[in-house]
Amino acid sequence: MVPSDSGALLEPLLAQDLRLPAVWNWVQTSMTFDAAHDTAHLERVARWTLRCAPTLAPGLAIAAALTHDVVNLPKNHPQRAQASTLAADAVRARLPSLGFDAAEAEAVAAAVRDHSYSRGATPETLLGAALQDADRLDALGALGILRAAAAGGSMGRALLHATDPFCTARTPDDAAYTVDHFFTKLLRLETTFQTPTGRQEAARRTGVMRVFLANLGEEVGVEFSG
Repeated sequence: MVPSDSGALLEPLLAQDLRLPAVWNWVQTSMTFDAAHDTAHLERVARWTLRCAPTLAPGLAIAAALTHDVVNLPKNHPQRAQASTLAADAVRARLPSLGFDAAEAEAVAAAVRDHSYSRGATPETLLGAALQDADRLDALGALGILRAAAAGGSMGRALLHATDPFCTARTPDDAAYTVDHFFTKLLRLETTFQTPTGRQEAARRTGVMRVFLANLGEEVGVEFSG
C-alpha cells in the first residue's frame, strides 16, 4: 500500500521534470510496497542519487530512483537475484511511453539492473554508480537498522542467536537471525561504494551500525569486537 502522504513527500522531486509524475503513477500501480521498500525509501534514494552525482540530469536520476524497485520481490523469494533484471526489463518497456527516448530509457534500465547487491555488478555509468550508492546508503546507519529489523520481522527471523549473536564461532545465517544480516552483508557494503560522496556517507553510517552492535553486546552480555 502506498502511504497517503506519498504525494507530498515526492512533490519537490517530481517537479524537477515534467515526465516524472507519470513515472510515479506507473510505479504506484506496479510496485509491491513494504515497510523497508516504501515511498520514503524511494524519496531518500532519489535525493542521494542526486547528491552522489550532482551533474546528472535530474529527470534521469529521479526516474532511476523511483523505478529501481518496481519489481520488488521478498528477500526469500526464489527469483530474488533476478529482481533487478526484471525491473530493468519493465523500465525499458515502459519509459518510452512516458516521454523518455530510447537512449534515456536504456540508461535508466541499465542503472536499475546493476544497482542490486545480489546481482554483484559494478555499474559502468555515473547514473548506475550513483543509484547503487544511494540505494546501499539506505541499507546503512540508523535507517539500515530499522529496515533490517523490518525485513527480518516480515520473514519470521529471530532477532539474534542466543549465545553467539556476533557470529564469533559460527557461520552467519541471516535466514534465521536478523543480526546475522550485519555480518553477511551490511558491514561489508562500505567497500563497495563508487562515488566520493557515497563513500564518505557510507563510512559514517557504518560507524553508526558498529556503535549499535557494541551497545547491543553490552545489553546481552556478549562483547562486540568489530
